[in-house]
Amino acid sequence: MDPYNFRNCQSLFGYAAEVHIKSGGRCQLCFCGGAPFDFNLWRQMTVEHIIGESQGGYLYQIREALASRFPNLSPDKREAAARRIDSANTVTACSFCNSTTSRNVNERSMSAVLMETPGEIDEVIAYAKAELQRILDAKQKDVAWKLASVRQAFERDVLPKLGATPTNDADLKTT
Repeated sequence: MDPYNFRNCQSLFGYAAEVHIKSGGRCQLCFCGGAPFDFNLWRQMTVEHIIGESQGGYLYQIREALASRFPNLSPDKREAAARRIDSANTVTACSFCNSTTSRNVNERSMSAVLMETPGEIDEVIAYAKAELQRILDAKQKDVAWKLASVRQAFERDVLPKLGATPTNDADLKTT
């Protein structure tokens, strides 16, 4: 049998791998993961956009906003700026954190942050990074609150019942 083409796992390789490496293999919202690295947790990681696509936070949208804001900036400088902002806007999240923050809406869209901030490109990038950090801090607090509630329910409702279930993968195989 031929090996599976790992490149089909876009959430783990390519662009996402760069984000996961930057984040140290650790969820930037609940901080699970990191060293020592665990394959089973790593494969549950995904890319979290601090400001999501619905609010203009994807790279192609950042490019468009910068082109509109800085039409006289060289394409190379605009691309470099877009990538710096995109790097600040993307972090690693575990599947729990990604799903619990996916409906969050920020007060300002990415285009508002980029278009309304006074100054030249470096000042806009610095402001965008500070705004993204503020949003990330708020998401971390929100996730901590949700995890505390979910942990209580897990310990009360699920954990006692797990003792009666198979404990290793071999027990789960059917013939």
